[in-house]
Amino acid sequence: MHIKIKTIIFCLLAVSSLYAQKAKIEHLPDLPYDKYEIQNKKDTLTFYLSVTASKEKLPLVVYVQGSGKNSLFAMRNGKVIPTNGHSSWYTATQEKFKVLIIEKPGVKYLQDGSKNFDKKFSLENWSNAITNAINYVLKNENIDNRKILIAGHSEGGIVVSRVAALMKDTVSHVAILAGEGPSQLYSLYKFAEDGTFFNTEEHNMPLPEQRIDYVKNTWNDILSDPNNTTKNFWGFSYLRWSSMLKTSVIDELEKYNGKILLLQGTADKAVYPESATIAYTTLLSKGKNIRLELINNADHSFNISDQPQTDGWRMVIEKTLQWFNQ
Repeated sequence: MHIKIKTIIFCLLAVSSLYAQKAKIEHLPDLPYDKYEIQNKKDTLTFYLSVTASKEKLPLVVYVQGSGKNSLFAMRNGKVIPTNGHSSWYTATQEKFKVLIIEKPGVKYLQDGSKNFDKKFSLENWSNAITNAINYVLKNENIDNRKILIAGHSEGGIVVSRVAALMKDTVSHVAILAGEGPSQLYSLYKFAEDGTFFNTEEHNMPLPEQRIDYVKNTWNDILSDPNNTTKNFWGFSYLRWSSMLKTSVIDELEKYNGKILLLQGTADKAVYPESATIAYTTLLSKGKNIRLELINNADHSFNISDQPQTDGWRMVIEKTLQWFNQ
């Protein structure tokens, strides 16, 4: 027991030492971000903070992307371009806020599919990296720390919920965009049941019972080896799945007392839409300051089937920022 305690203390001190360093800062070419990098022999934290003309302290908007192993920026035809939907956040803020985005553990700038990703990526490591980036910015940059929004899309929903629980009163607003409510296992179960998931030639499971058993058996296998970084399910390691599915947006936000916004498309085929209503009613019953908005006929990226002319992703970002600015 004493050895375990000493090991935990050593790790915490190592992390504290790493992120107490001054970041190496460089401006991204032709993009409205400065890149920050803090590293030692084992760890690297890379994040980006928007550049604005304002000299005043501005509120902070932290956007956490959904699942994937690629960098927040990519090189295309010799030019660096943004990925993962974060450019819409910068455009929508109109320099009224500072925007912070963070690379996932194991992912480097301009890198696509890091070999280190599976070894490092878990809910704990990802949420700790985000927390460290936020704390660094609050300490070293010109930020109005009275209002901080963290918004997560898809997988990012559970992540920002954990960050809110870790940072408590530091974070004033949390927005979950198509980011589950109960454990993601609920969506896997429901979509397996109705045939949205695992009803392909590859899986060859035409019956609901077969697909549900497949989900249950796979989850049991993940639980039997939760820290394995070589076994994969749907392209991600057992470590990722075990850390994400053992908790939920509901579980994490029960520990948080700030303002909560849930945005969910009713035609989502990656997150079961009912999960947002379950989260809303459960957290409302706990006395949380929470708001739910369902976007009719919107898919997982908030494309609206009967309104193809509408930029649904930009629309939900603007809704989120209006809520934050109230």
